[in-house]
Amino acid sequence: MSHQRTLQRIVTCEGTGLHTGRPVTMALRPAPSNSGVVFKRIDLPLAPTIEAIPAHIVDVNHATTIGKDGVKVRTIEHLMAAFAGTGLDNVLIELDGSEVPAMDGSAAPFVELIRAAGLKRQMVARTYLKIKERVVIETERSSIQIVPSERLQVIYTMRFDHPALGDQSVAFDITRERFAEEIASCRTYGFLKDIKELHRRNLGLGGSFDNAIVIGDGGVLNGDLRFRDELVRHKVLDLLGDLYLLGRPVVGTIIAHGAGHHLHTRLVREIQHHLDLEHPASVRSGVIERWARPLLQPERSLEVAPS
Repeated sequence: MSHQRTLQRIVTCEGTGLHTGRPVTMALRPAPSNSGVVFKRIDLPLAPTIEAIPAHIVDVNHATTIGKDGVKVRTIEHLMAAFAGTGLDNVLIELDGSEVPAMDGSAAPFVELIRAAGLKRQMVARTYLKIKERVVIETERSSIQIVPSERLQVIYTMRFDHPALGDQSVAFDITRERFAEEIASCRTYGFLKDIKELHRRNLGLGGSFDNAIVIGDGGVLNGDLRFRDELVRHKVLDLLGDLYLLGRPVVGTIIAHGAGHHLHTRLVREIQHHLDLEHPASVRSGVIERWARPLLQPERSLEVAPS
């Protein structure tokens, strides 16, 4: 049986919010079984908490923001991707600000933070959401769908209106090892021509050459890409983070074209809608089946302490 996992010990980091531009300190704390991912705003009176669930998505404009009772936490997707990619089920995130620190614009620093904390097995079964029927979300120029398969796979295509970038496509079988080696380090990106407009809208105020790929008319302005197709790989990272708002690993093949947070979270809400239609005592519906046994091969990318 596959068990839920939490952290062995508390770890902290400091950084700057990508959009707020404000300094923030974050602590990751061990959490009880079945508690999931919970954010806590310790800078506010009574230190309110926000569970990272689909019902709490409040904004997906250039980042994923969750909120409850008027309290928000912004830009959670890179951290959520690190939780998904390392197999961390239950964690309490304490923040002394409204936004997760950007770090280097990828999920890699968060993966290293989780590795420093170590993972602890909990004596409760980990469940998976296995897709049984195709679910499709489409707009005029973009689409995302998930179809049945025996493991989590992602096929992602982006068409960039830039001569140095063009079309980029990737296909991954998502495992912990592959996430750590080929996805986690891929950074967020922005175009130089858009910066003034973003700032006018109070977005990207903390963006810099240190935490984003910046693209000008001639191409990337701040050094070499970590992968030739780093930009579309980062879209996969964002997708995995948004998908983890479901609280459990998903088993299926996701095919995305020109998507982003808007379509990612629409897919998440649609999957959650099918789950909500289930009878509470049931483990399956016509579209999704809940599994309480491992569907993926175990990975050894993180050391797991015995319970």
